[in-house]
Amino acid sequence: MKLQLITVLLATALATPANAQDRVLLWDRVEAGMSVDEVRAIYPEERGRIKYHRNQTEVEDVVILEGCEAEVEIQHENGFVDTVKVKGRGSIAGRCSDRVLGALSARYGEPLIQRGRAGNILERQGEIVQWTRDGAVLRFKQFTNGVFGGAGLGQSSWELTYTAAAAEINL
Repeated sequence: MKLQLITVLLATALATPANAQDRVLLWDRVEAGMSVDEVRAIYPEERGRIKYHRNQTEVEDVVILEGCEAEVEIQHENGFVDTVKVKGRGSIAGRCSDRVLGALSARYGEPLIQRGRAGNILERQGEIVQWTRDGAVLRFKQFTNGVFGGAGLGQSSWELTYTAAAAEINL
């Protein structure tokens, strides 16, 4: 009986991508490796503000800075959180993207990586900067142009993606 219980506990631990003590905080109270049920306990469905989908949980109208709101997508493709995307709402002349980038730099210091990104006529172009903190990678893209919108009211002028840093790499 004890051996069966140990086997069940071990199988459960191996099926979970990360033990609670090993999880990396991504955004707000969301940690990499959280189950969908854990995410939904933190963010109960709320009409018009929090929406459940098969592969993600959306949180609408999140105030990032005064006058700057975003939509948050907590992605859980395989039943566990792997990525959080924060997509800024459109703003006049991309003012929020500049303010958010400034706030991120003030909090986390100069970015570790900064690069431009070229794209084709259909792809939105932008500048990409990246930080790492406490096992998480933060990748900020500030959209600059593109036929379908850059910095403006029509679409998001920025996007911030949180992922856990790779623990092991085969390179």
